[in-house]
Amino acid sequence: MGLALGGGGGRGIAHIGVLAELESARVPVHVIAGTSAGSLVGVLYAAGLSPEQMLALAMRTKWSDLVQLTMPRVGLVSAARMENLLNEILHNAKLEELPVKVAAVACDLYTGREVVLRQGNAAHAIKASCAVPGIFSPVPHGDALLADGGLVNGVPVNVVREMNADVAIAVRLHQGVQRTHDLNNIFAILSQSFEVMQRSQHMDTPDVLIVPELANHHMGDLAKVMPAYEAGRVAARTALPAILKFLWQ
Repeated sequence: MGLALGGGGGRGIAHIGVLAELESARVPVHVIAGTSAGSLVGVLYAAGLSPEQMLALAMRTKWSDLVQLTMPRVGLVSAARMENLLNEILHNAKLEELPVKVAAVACDLYTGREVVLRQGNAAHAIKASCAVPGIFSPVPHGDALLADGGLVNGVPVNVVREMNADVAIAVRLHQGVQRTHDLNNIFAILSQSFEVMQRSQHMDTPDVLIVPELANHHMGDLAKVMPAYEAGRVAARTALPAILKFLWQ
């Protein structure tokens, strides 16, 4: 059973609700691939954190805990604080050491190609997968310069398949492009830009698609924790009959 968790910034809290609902229904998760916010939630879950622990972490986390302003040469903010916090939570774990098989998807800015991280420091992989260009500084990684995986693969169903999942459950956080004039801050503009970008991307067809209702929750919003969490639970609950059919086969 594989889970492909899509990107979406603050909307990623909905992934926690999805995992909580799957756990309550005793749906096992053997393989996880995540893009951007999906990599954050996916790696934490693969490391053994429960949905309840992740929800408590989300409730007390502010942007100032994760980023700090930099001289805007390659990005407005550095995610070094996030990396340090994650290393503390994960005890500097490597992806290949985690109890559940997991991958984080990033984009190599030098080549424009998808990079799937399955080995190495877990916090480093999350930082790379979440490095939104122009906002976060890109992350050097060997011969590559990594940025947000949403540039190339918003919902990594193909990666879950490549990791030998028999059943692929996808969680897509993007809501589609909606006409709006409420573009008065950088996060709102970024959120709308990613919606436009996602429209042109191909997503491999999953066995089950979960789409939480997050139309009023933009990517930079970390304040609407419970609404996003509940949206994830509701969407997963709706999809449970389709998921359980695969378990009963």
